[in-house]
Amino acid sequence: MNSVNRLRVGVLVDSKARANLRADYGLSLYLESERWRVLFDTGPSDAVLEFNASAMGVDLSKLDLVLISHEHFDHTGGLPALARAGSRAPVLIPAGASWRLERAIEDLGLPVRKVIAGGEVLPGAFLLSQQYGPPYEQALAVNLGGKGLVTVHGCSHPGPSRIVAKALNDTGVKPFAVVGGLHLAWSPPESVQTELKALASLGVKTMIPLHCSGELVLKEARRFGIEAKEAIAGDWLEL
Repeated sequence: MNSVNRLRVGVLVDSKARANLRADYGLSLYLESERWRVLFDTGPSDAVLEFNASAMGVDLSKLDLVLISHEHFDHTGGLPALARAGSRAPVLIPAGASWRLERAIEDLGLPVRKVIAGGEVLPGAFLLSQQYGPPYEQALAVNLGGKGLVTVHGCSHPGPSRIVAKALNDTGVKPFAVVGGLHLAWSPPESVQTELKALASLGVKTMIPLHCSGELVLKEARRFGIEAKEAIAGDWLEL
């Protein structure tokens, strides 16, 4: 598998935001390497995505790829902003997503493709095919040279450690960091601890929990040798 030398992540949409940005319950991440630019999910609102992207200097017309982790509205509602920006980047959705999502993207005039089998979609970026949560959800794994895999999660409905284990199995590259929603905000402490222990055993060293991850993840991660960093909309992260 190819690798990238640099990975920069901008948190475009999250339930918390810096003073000059808008907060909304959902997730959208902008991923940039020296080789490509990717939008991962779009948040729930096209207006919020447009406003925050502009404030952060992200040009939605210059994306190489758009990935939708799953079809829940808090990850897909911002799609009209891409059409207004004139984006021609392919929009990849899970194979198990409903026909309604596919039709809605087509109606916006955006090129859409359902992903059946995972693979390297850009140099150093491997799309992990869907796992069932429910709903069906796909994730991204970026091979960051000298460090290992950075897995990018929408909500982790199938389970954070299941997604990271799939990344390791599919790519053969050891995991390094996890970024995104972990779906642990409503889990009891023992379940959070079980997931963190599993992630640590897979090799995860760094974590940036967002969206539906919950505060307990930040508090408990260090016990398992994982450095957890808090981030909100408006933040730029260098991995």
